[in-house]
Amino acid sequence: MKVLALNATYRTNGTTTSLVNKALEGAEMVGAQTEHLLLKDYDIRYCTNCLKCYGDLESEIAPCTHDDDMTFILEKIKDADGVLLGSPVHSGFVTGLMYVFMERLCFRLARPTGEIFGLKGCPEPRLTDKPRASASIVTAGWVPEEMRQYCDQGTEWLKENVPMFFNGEFVIDQYAAAYFPQELKDDEWSKAFFLRKLTKAQLQEAFELGKTLAFRISEGKVRAFDPAMALEGLE
Repeated sequence: MKVLALNATYRTNGTTTSLVNKALEGAEMVGAQTEHLLLKDYDIRYCTNCLKCYGDLESEIAPCTHDDDMTFILEKIKDADGVLLGSPVHSGFVTGLMYVFMERLCFRLARPTGEIFGLKGCPEPRLTDKPRASASIVTAGWVPEEMRQYCDQGTEWLKENVPMFFNGEFVIDQYAAAYFPQELKDDEWSKAFFLRKLTKAQLQEAFELGKTLAFRISEGKVRAFDPAMALEGLE
């Protein structure tokens, strides 16, 4: 059982990395082998919409005109049983790095041969060898838990997309709202990003997230992707 973490933070030792590491500790407690990749450390170039991946209907991992590190990472995903995606909240969304990464994997891990509601040419998974569980951790700089809906559009976007790309289902997510060890003064709010801290409760939540992700995999309770799954939240 392998759990792969793909972390789209730009800060090696920030709060997102700390929470992802804690989640992997939880997964390891259940017996998972884990690996944590910081996407910033890899050569991931922008998609140029050349459609080379789109035009290949046979490959498990479609080819790309870019000769960068994406193929290496996609092979890691293929080998994994679960994938944990980590990102800070930037402008209410995941980081640009996460978006570029997701854009690059789209038709490399999906082929345009599916059908939804009678609409043909929809993407469907290429990696049909096994179902993969997915989860996410996103961290906020200063937005509290009760205001999550205004700043965390990225989690819902990940939930909607990664199950099809990884041929599985989204299991669990964490939003680590900002916490400050003391009430900030008026002149401190402009420095809030530097003052926020992680709480023991947030670290424990990440640990439990990792355990939950690994348990679902170990118990064989991860469903392969079905287009109907993507519509469940719309009912």
